Amino acid sequence: MMIRIVLKNIFYYWRKTVITVCLAGVILFLGISSTIFTNYIKGLVDSPLKSLQTEIILQKDSANKNPQNVKTSGVIVPFNLESFPKTQTSEKISKISGVKNVSTVLVLWQFDIKNNRTLVALDVDDPKVGLRNIEPMLMPGSKFFSNNDSQEIILERHFATLFKYKMGGDYQIGTNNYKIIGLVDFQEQSNLANAQGFLPYQTALKLVGEKDALVNQAFISLQSSSNLPKVKEELTTLYPSFSIISKDNLLKNLSGLSQMFYRFGTYFSTIMIGISLLLAFSVLRLHHLEYAYQTEILNILGWPKMKVRQWIAIDTLFIFASAVIFASLLTLLLQWQLPTIVKSAPMINYNIKL
Repeated sequence: MMIRIVLKNIFYYWRKTVITVCLAGVILFLGISSTIFTNYIKGLVDSPLKSLQTEIILQKDSANKNPQNVKTSGVIVPFNLESFPKTQTSEKISKISGVKNVSTVLVLWQFDIKNNRTLVALDVDDPKVGLRNIEPMLMPGSKFFSNNDSQEIILERHFATLFKYKMGGDYQIGTNNYKIIGLVDFQEQSNLANAQGFLPYQTALKLVGEKDALVNQAFISLQSSSNLPKVKEELTTLYPSFSIISKDNLLKNLSGLSQMFYRFGTYFSTIMIGISLLLAFSVLRLHHLEYAYQTEILNILGWPKMKVRQWIAIDTLFIFASAVIFASLLTLLLQWQLPTIVKSAPMINYNIKL
């Protein structure tokens, strides 16, 4: 009976009720949206390395090669990445305290008349770290390499779709054909994994005429994220001329505002949620003050104080629940449009700068 009476009163003053619900909902949404936005910004920084199951990428940049010695046709080792010994480097890094696993890759460029493509050579015997960890991202029906010198290739899904390559078909490099055994879908999780094709390691070495086991990128996973500063310090000592890519480097790609959200977003979200709750309850209090005369009438009519409190409690619960529903709808809308909003705003540079 009490609930029915309260609901009738709410719907009788529906215009004021709608205004109160919308105002309280928007205020609650502001607190929720701050958390969503902060988590999304953190995800932009964390996802490139997280999707590769690694914390550090080691490479030696080189921009001082003699242009006369740089090939511009066929398959070559990139002139902006200098090669280093595979086995020696892996063994030395693995001995660093706090390092869990190390895998290495050889990045190659394929030049032809129409297009330039990036190929990555993977060692099937390496731990599943970094780009070696593409097996979980293979599309249904795909397979990983049978061995390190097989005539096989795995293509990136978008690239294969664009150039109409099919699973089971052939991919030509020079005069050689490689069987397409799989398609990998990174689902836009990492702007570090921008290769169009993946080859077995020994097969790739033969393509570029290398007899020595050389690589130009190393992916390092740690036993704990707390080991990151210490491991980076040791890597800097061992490889002073190398670039060390970690979450700190990716953070530089964010705008100043987004960096602030990343570093202090948790505190900001906590404060915003607290403020939004206080403001929402203030709106509800003002709503009840506006109808204070109703409780006075009920008191005059002899209603027990307990009944009046029930009236207020049910009215508050209904409006607050409606405000939460309205805030949830706004939240769903924000989550749907947030990727578009972030990409259209100057929040992150998707081209990594080290």
